[in-house]
Amino acid sequence: METNEPTGPDDASEALASVKRSRARVAWSGYPAWYWLVTGASFGAFCYAMMLPPEWDMAAAIVIAGLLIVVARAAGRARGICEGWVNTAMTVREKTVLYGPAALLVIANAVASKFVSWSSIVASILVFVLFAGTGLAFGVRTARA
Repeated sequence: METNEPTGPDDASEALASVKRSRARVAWSGYPAWYWLVTGASFGAFCYAMMLPPEWDMAAAIVIAGLLIVVARAAGRARGICEGWVNTAMTVREKTVLYGPAALLVIANAVASKFVSWSSIVASILVFVLFAGTGLAFGVRTARA
C-alpha cells in the first residue's frame, strides 16, 4: 500500500490483514479437489510399497514420485499460479499441519511394518485421510474467508 500521506495504526493494521488474507488465498485456494486426493493416495501408496519385495519397492517409489511431480505440475497449471516446490505462500505452521502428521505416520509405519504385516495397509489409509482431509479442509476454510 503506497501513500504520500502519513498512515495511522488502523490503516497499517488493515493493510497487514489484507496481505495476510491474500497470502492465505494464494497458498490454499484454487487447488482442485483431485490434487489433494491423488497426492494423499500417492503418499499412502508409499506406505503400502514398504510391503513389496525389495526388488519392487524402489521401482514403486520411483513411479509414485513421478506421479507426484506430474500431479503437482498439473495442479499448478490448473491454479494458474507459478510457485516453486520449495518457495510457497504456505507458512511454516501450515506446512507442519499439512505434512507433519502424515510424515510421522510414514515413519511409524516403517518401524511397525517390520513387526506387524498389516500395519502398512492401516498406515496407507490413515496417511491418505490425514493429508487429503487437511488439504481439503484448509482449501474450504480459505475460500470462506
